[in-house]
Amino acid sequence: MSDTAENDQTTTKSNQTDLLHSGAYLYLILNFLHFTALNASRPYFSLLASENNAGIIGVGIITSLYSIGQVLLAMPIGRLIDRIGSKAPVIWGTVMFIVGVSGLAFSRHLLLITFFIMMVGLSHVVILLGGQSVMTAVPAGESRNRFVGLHTFANSAGSFVGPIIGGYLQDRWGTNFGYFGAVIIGVLCTFVAIASPQNRNKLDRSDDKGIRSVLKNRQIIRIIVVSGIVLFSIEVTLSYFPMYGSEIGLSTVAIGTILSVRGMAQMIIRPFLKNLIAWFRRDRIMIFSLVFGGLSIVMYGLLNTYWALILAAGFSGITLGLAMPLTLLAVSDVAPRDQSSQVLALRVMGNYLGQSVSPLIFGLLGTLLGLAPVFWISGGILVLSTKLLLPGIKIRPGIVKRFKS
Repeated sequence: MSDTAENDQTTTKSNQTDLLHSGAYLYLILNFLHFTALNASRPYFSLLASENNAGIIGVGIITSLYSIGQVLLAMPIGRLIDRIGSKAPVIWGTVMFIVGVSGLAFSRHLLLITFFIMMVGLSHVVILLGGQSVMTAVPAGESRNRFVGLHTFANSAGSFVGPIIGGYLQDRWGTNFGYFGAVIIGVLCTFVAIASPQNRNKLDRSDDKGIRSVLKNRQIIRIIVVSGIVLFSIEVTLSYFPMYGSEIGLSTVAIGTILSVRGMAQMIIRPFLKNLIAWFRRDRIMIFSLVFGGLSIVMYGLLNTYWALILAAGFSGITLGLAMPLTLLAVSDVAPRDQSSQVLALRVMGNYLGQSVSPLIFGLLGTLLGLAPVFWISGGILVLSTKLLLPGIKIRPGIVKRFKS
C-alpha cells in the first residue's frame, strides 16, 4: 500500500510539473504576442495625441497616464492573482487591451485618447504580472531559470517585431486605423489565455511591518531607484523619439525600424547575460550598461540621419537591454529571502513610477528647450545614477557560481 501511495504521489507531482511547463510555454507565446501588439501601438500614442492638437506638455501628460494606473494597481493586482490564479485576470487583461486599442482606432478627442491609453496600460500590468506568476511557479532550478530566460527573450522579440508592424500599418492605414494590427494580435492573445491552464502561485503574505523594514534597507532602495531611473530614461525614446524623428524628416516606417533595432539588440544580448556575469562580474557590467546606455540616449539628440540613429539604437539596445535584468538580479540578491516578493513588487512599482514621471518632466523641458535636449538630459541622468550604486553594490559570495550552474 505504501509503495502504491508513493507512486501515486510521484505521478501526481509529475503531472503537476507537466501542467506548469505546458502553461509556461503557452504564456511564452502569449507574452510574445502581447509585447508585439503593445509595441505596435504604444510608440505611436504621442503621434496620435499630437495629431489631435496636444502640445508637447499635453503629450507628456497623456503618455504619463499610461503608467499611472500601473503604479497604483500593481500591488492589488498581484494580490488578486495570488488569490484566484492567473488565468481569469489575464483573460480580462487581454480583453481590456483589445478594447483600449480599438478605442484608439476611432478616437478623435483627447479625453477619449487618454482614457483608452490608460486602459492599455492597465491591461499590460495584468498580463505582465500574470506571466511572471506562471514563470515563477515552475519549480526552482534549471527549469525555472530557463523559463525566466525565455520569458525575457519573448518580451524582447515582441519589442523588436512590434514597432516594425506598427510603423508599416501607421504609414499604410493612418494614425488611427494603424492600431487595428494590434487589435488582431490582441485577439490572438485572448485565445491563448483561454487555452492556458489555471495557475495558483502562493506568495509570501505582505504586511506593513515587512514593507517598513524593506523601505529602511538603503541598499534595496538604491537599486530600486536606479531601476526606476532606467525606465525613466528609456521612456523618453518611446514617448518623444517618434516626434523627434518626425521633426527631422523620418517616415513612421523609419522610426519604427529604429525602435525595432533597439528591441532586436536587447533580444540578442540577453541570452549572453549569464556568461558576461561569469567573465566580468555583475557590478562592473551594471556600471558599464548605465554609463554607456546613458551616452547612447544622448546620441539620439545629437544625430539626425537614419543610419546613424540605427547605430545609436543598436548600442542603446545592447546596454539598456543588460541594465534591466541586471537590476532585477541585483534587487533579488539583496532582498531578504522571506520578503523577496515585496521587494520585487516595489521594483515594479518604481519602474512604472519612472515611466509615469518621465513624460511629464521631459514634456515641460521639450517645450522650453526643444526635443533634442530631452535626450541629452535623460542620458545624463542615467549616467549619474551610477553614483547611487557605487557605494551600495555588494556581490554575495557564490553569485557567479550560481549563474554558471
